[in-house]
Amino acid sequence: MDRKFKSELDFVVRIGGEGGDGVISCGELFAQAASRTEYHVFTYITYPAEIRGGFSMIQIRIRDWTVYSMGSEVDYLVVFNQQAYDSTITDLKKGGVLVYDPDTVAVEDNIEASLYPIHLTKIATEIAGGKLGKNVVALGALGYLFKIEQAALQKLIHDRYGDKGSETIENNLRALNAGFDAARQSEWRREFQLKANGERKARYMMLSGNEAVALGAIAAGCRFVAGYPITPATPIFETLTKLMPKVGGKAIQLEDEIASISAVIGASFAGEKAITPTSGPGLQLMGEQLNLASMLELPIVLVNVQRGGPSTGMPTKTEQSDLKFAIYGAAGESPRVILAPTSVEDCFYQTIRAFNIAERYQLPVIIMTDQSIGYRKATVRIPKLAKIRAVGDVVPPGRMAVPSADKVEIACRREPTADELRDYKRFAVTESGVSPIARPGTPGGQYLATGLEHTESGKADYTPLNHKMMTRKRFRKLEMISRALEKKPPEYHGSADSEIGIIGWGSTEGAIREARYLAETRGIQVRHLHPKIVSPLPERRIRHFLCGLKQVLVIEENYTGQFAHFIKAKFGIRPIEIHKYEGVPITAEEIYSGIEKVARILDEENIARV
Repeated sequence: MDRKFKSELDFVVRIGGEGGDGVISCGELFAQAASRTEYHVFTYITYPAEIRGGFSMIQIRIRDWTVYSMGSEVDYLVVFNQQAYDSTITDLKKGGVLVYDPDTVAVEDNIEASLYPIHLTKIATEIAGGKLGKNVVALGALGYLFKIEQAALQKLIHDRYGDKGSETIENNLRALNAGFDAARQSEWRREFQLKANGERKARYMMLSGNEAVALGAIAAGCRFVAGYPITPATPIFETLTKLMPKVGGKAIQLEDEIASISAVIGASFAGEKAITPTSGPGLQLMGEQLNLASMLELPIVLVNVQRGGPSTGMPTKTEQSDLKFAIYGAAGESPRVILAPTSVEDCFYQTIRAFNIAERYQLPVIIMTDQSIGYRKATVRIPKLAKIRAVGDVVPPGRMAVPSADKVEIACRREPTADELRDYKRFAVTESGVSPIARPGTPGGQYLATGLEHTESGKADYTPLNHKMMTRKRFRKLEMISRALEKKPPEYHGSADSEIGIIGWGSTEGAIREARYLAETRGIQVRHLHPKIVSPLPERRIRHFLCGLKQVLVIEENYTGQFAHFIKAKFGIRPIEIHKYEGVPITAEEIYSGIEKVARILDEENIARV
């Protein structure tokens, strides 16, 4: 069986409980311990919308090969209360392991699982005088179950709570050791050992998608961030707020999203690379200023971490429902580029790519992630600094390398030459649509920056011929980007002989990839396209992908099939659409089920022809 699909070790641990009980911190610490072994880790986190209370859950998948999705069935289920048990017990696979607190959870008599009771609340109360700390008791029990060295667990406690004082550290260490001892005294059966691996730790790190975006922005040379807190994008702003002072940058929290994007436009006008993170409701508020950035031809980067809608909707759940607004949400025709990273690691590289595109083509770039990929944590390769080099404006935009672990180029905007400054035209019409942009204070580089339609020098001009000329100039950039994409390596995988094709975007890539591997092991050939730049699309390349396909599936996490509508309008096809809009990610098994049904239809058609 294909190594990419078959693993010697591959299991899922889920921890559930009430928000405020430390469920997520318990899971993150366990995932951190697992990430320091020879295995790969992938987490999925879902929070309640309430500040305290409500169901909270973290799922950790551990595998001896690259992990592409969160998995489906749960092998080890840890529940802190009855609600967590009732909500998740149906996901525990037959013969799995249930770890529970018998004082708070009533287990059914007929459950087909190994039962590992542990008095989490009682042990925490005996140690600290209250239930606070039962998450660390659970961590200790998991440490024993998976043969994690106590010294490694204790280091995690020091790393996590080191700034909270010695008393807090000691209480947590006692809770950790008590949980470890309670599991040992109960003689839990242990199947796997997660043994620390120092060499691997030096090559890999565990990051969330939001953290990867922040690090990508810093690596790209971003030195200004403005934002307004909004779930689930706030961690990007928080991370950048901590990092900016270390690299000489600035971070500012504004009163709302309109002020945030306005500040970013101002920073870009001043010559800085700038970013603002938000989510769907914030993106809507930023719409008018996004248009202004297009009219001013200023490079800015906006990160939209999508969540369930509409309105306040489900702020802590995932969805891919902002795509239409990102592409078409404009008063008038406002060119922008839309990127969609596919994984935690890809968030780092696509953020760098977003800045390169914004700077070289002088327009807004929107990075579309979602709650799933934003809060997800995974083991990723530590980028090699030697592979990152600044190329300024020397390399032509169309020849810029797509950032990857092998090569990262950092670009900047093109500034006017001395000759161009003699009769400076900020919006000069050029073959590429890109004209040199002067920093404020540059002798001879002053110009009018207005939201009104303007001439090459920036003066307001509403005449038909001028508007036609300037509209073409602004949109010519998208044409140039699309042509450049045609020259890049293909973004699709699978057999050229397959009759079934799958198209997806964003965070669904891993689940689709696993579904394809599963289909191939069962004799079904599938071709998979997952563009990382979703607008503009490399149309010629996609038409080549579609050649020979009898059925195309479009997979996305929304109700209306937003990317499918885009694909249908562009290429005139009638795909089979698979939507999931429950606030949780689609799984490989759900996608494979759709592939299998389509394969049966094609088999019946082939038989009928014979």
